[in-house]
Amino acid sequence: MKQALKDYKIYVIGGILGFLGYIPLIIGGILSIPSLNSGFSAYPYVMWAMMALYFLIGFIWGDLYRNNVRRKTKNWDNKLPDEVIIASWKRQLPFYIAALLILITALILEIYFAVCGYYPFYG
Repeated sequence: MKQALKDYKIYVIGGILGFLGYIPLIIGGILSIPSLNSGFSAYPYVMWAMMALYFLIGFIWGDLYRNNVRRKTKNWDNKLPDEVIIASWKRQLPFYIAALLILITALILEIYFAVCGYYPFYG
């Protein structure tokens, strides 16, 4: 994983994916303008769903790559070569970085909404 983290492309792709995950937040901000308000208020939940989706895509894509290599080489029990493990991490990390960025933003927004009193179940 350390060698995969040294590649700058992973951070660029993770940032782009993270920005795409912020689109619901941007849409919610635009729709909160009073003259454009159409009652769309589910964007924080869409951010949580995007984070979960990115995490699942990263996990499944890396796992499928490793399993495909195991199937081709008939190496079911032994350790995989380091090149395969690094390539698998390079497939997973952009999605994990994007999920982490969205998680941080979603937690900050949840704390902000709780402090400002947007949630009716907090006294």
